[in-house]
Amino acid sequence: MGGVSFGVAFAAGLASILSPCILPMVPSYLTTMAGTALTGEAVQSRTVRARVMVNAVLFVAGMSLILVISGLLATSLGQFVRSYRNLLSQLGGMVIALFGLELMGVIQLGILKRDWHMSTRVHGGRGWSAFLLGVIFATGWTPCVGPILASIIIMASAAHSVWAGGVLLATYAAGLAVPFLALALFLGQAAHWTRRLGRYVVAIERVSGALLVVLGALLMTHWYARIPGLVAG
Repeated sequence: MGGVSFGVAFAAGLASILSPCILPMVPSYLTTMAGTALTGEAVQSRTVRARVMVNAVLFVAGMSLILVISGLLATSLGQFVRSYRNLLSQLGGMVIALFGLELMGVIQLGILKRDWHMSTRVHGGRGWSAFLLGVIFATGWTPCVGPILASIIIMASAAHSVWAGGVLLATYAAGLAVPFLALALFLGQAAHWTRRLGRYVVAIERVSGALLVVLGALLMTHWYARIPGLVAG
């Protein structure tokens, strides 16, 4: 795991929040965290803004916890099959490339875009419910980021240590969290920004898919491991 891998993971997190399934839902998440409708008067209230910001941090904490655990488990599994590293790198690269082709709309695998979610009622405006919402989000409310998240987990399974895999998923979570926290901080502009960004989500998804295809090709040909040396040289 080098700086390149962590950079890829962070960029993948940024791309994930711009997916067609997540971005339009951001105002709803923020409303749930506020515990009240985000009217013009509400977004000007210091109490409401502080509540949203605190709950957004707790939401991110719940989401990050599940993602880091996923990274630790993926890397632990990878440790058992280290002797097949080259083969797994090629197979993993092939799978990532397929995920990329799905995001680009070239093929339709379908399974990673299913909406697996818990039927849990989450009460708005409470800290524990914001944390729970983050857990639910990470475990099942991310159908459109399935290919991206699965690709990062495949990379984590190839990490040299269990902790490196956990940090890789934490980096992905950070990329997902930064824009979300920014929208919570600038609550009044959040709905406007998400509407404007919504015009470009399809294009962003296609570009993300193309990058996954490139990443998969680099892994299959073992060129990915050479990138840090090329950058340093």
